[in-house]
Amino acid sequence: MVSGKYFNKGVKALDEPNLGHVVRETPDKIVVFGGKNKRYDIPISEIQQVGANVLIGLPFSEIERKYSVNRNDPLPTSRKDPWKSDNQTDLGTYEGKYPNSLFNKGVRTENEDHVGHVMKETDDKIVVFGYGDERFDIPKSEILAVGRNVIVKKNFPELFRYKVDMNSPLPTGEPIEKIDEEAYPEYYHGPRDDEDKQNLIYPK
Repeated sequence: MVSGKYFNKGVKALDEPNLGHVVRETPDKIVVFGGKNKRYDIPISEIQQVGANVLIGLPFSEIERKYSVNRNDPLPTSRKDPWKSDNQTDLGTYEGKYPNSLFNKGVRTENEDHVGHVMKETDDKIVVFGYGDERFDIPKSEILAVGRNVIVKKNFPELFRYKVDMNSPLPTGEPIEKIDEEAYPEYYHGPRDDEDKQNLIYPK
């Protein structure tokens, strides 16, 4: 399995060199997390070229107008989330009834600050993508409650003790690209070719 060619890359607009990072790639769009709680769901057809970064062939104002979405909206995924209740419950009950289903949930601190989304769950940690290229590997022991969101005990700036480099291996030892492969295991964008800036291959 080769992961898609956009995941985890920086994203630029025609007039903005740092729009954010690709945190999810689907057959027809990329999901970009930017600063100040921004999120953009951008069609792959709007991509002008791909190299070290992804260049969107639009000015920032146009991207903001057409593709800005609520950061807290569920991320697109092929995986099923068995969690059906909006009520909060203790972590032990949650894990016993709905194993491995914190995936894709929003994460907030106890004082309601937004942290990000759960991109991967292990036996003892959640991997959270936050603003821009922020990533937090948070122990499950820090989870206070689970409902519509995952609530963690630590507030900022104390939560920064769990911040890690976005490209660091996952807690399981797997490469960061594993997150993209797990979210969309059934499709394949084609070989990753950062030098192919003229002939992008778009999924049908």
